[in-house]
Amino acid sequence: MKGVYFSANDKVYDWAVAFLESFRAFNPTLPLFLIPFDNQCNRVFALANEYRFQIFTDSAFTQLEEVGRKLELGLTATGPNWFRRFAAYWGPLETFFYLDCRTLVLCDLEPILDEMLVSGFDLLHYDCTIDQVYQPGRFRVGLLRSSRGRGFNSGRWASKRGILSLSEFEVAADECTQIREQLNPRNTDQFLLNYCCDMKGLRTTSISDLLGDMCCAGWARQPGMVYWDGGGYRRWDHGGIDHRKRVPLLHWAGIPLSPNMPEAELFFSFRDKRLGSSAQAIRRMQRQFIRPLLRIKQAFRGNRKINMLWHNWKRQ
Repeated sequence: MKGVYFSANDKVYDWAVAFLESFRAFNPTLPLFLIPFDNQCNRVFALANEYRFQIFTDSAFTQLEEVGRKLELGLTATGPNWFRRFAAYWGPLETFFYLDCRTLVLCDLEPILDEMLVSGFDLLHYDCTIDQVYQPGRFRVGLLRSSRGRGFNSGRWASKRGILSLSEFEVAADECTQIREQLNPRNTDQFLLNYCCDMKGLRTTSISDLLGDMCCAGWARQPGMVYWDGGGYRRWDHGGIDHRKRVPLLHWAGIPLSPNMPEAELFFSFRDKRLGSSAQAIRRMQRQFIRPLLRIKQAFRGNRKINMLWHNWKRQ
């Protein structure tokens, strides 16, 4: 069975609604499972019937969180919860996507899963930034010399059941503690998944490399803008490598929810889809009013001297 896992809790309820609206707009029948991020999920659970998803829980969540605690440096209080997503490898879906809920799904995902099966890859990823996985150093250089170390994002990937196991994650975590200073200080689940793929020699590639005509990255802060061409979403970035290419997924990792965030109106068009047209129009006007004020605030924060003065004042 093919399908998708996603993770969410009540803290990211608005993100979850937008994700679910976009997912069902392009994937009306594809099976969908929620991996609860923590125990605070009652509002998200209440969406299950409306958006036709099931809740996937597993006894291994506790062990996966323990794996996360081994690697955490105290920078992210919820870091161990991220590791629950790896239960997808022994869940009900044979071929699957895992997607964080701070994502809009802007295409039919089933053909991508089909192509992964036909091409024989073990994992497809989207967005690569090696500094977000491996620190500069001897370990990273060794990976690169052996044509490994792509450094892919762990918030959106496709894979197959059984490729990795709980025991493999536990062993890999113990190994990672021995080279912890050469791994990203914050993105614990991200470097662990990459480490497992690199050490096991799994066959991985990016969605864009495999399929073509797709943007190589889906971060909302990429250059250009996303537009609807009548048949799908594409990125307009004249002169850029992703110009007029399809946008299968768009995500806001590390970007707070705000009327001033990049591609805000696209996000809110899905978040507010359940509302009537009048309510949508009122909310749109409210965002238009507050957006200039937020841009002024952002300009002050982006000014190095003002930012330093602010932080010096706070420390006093």
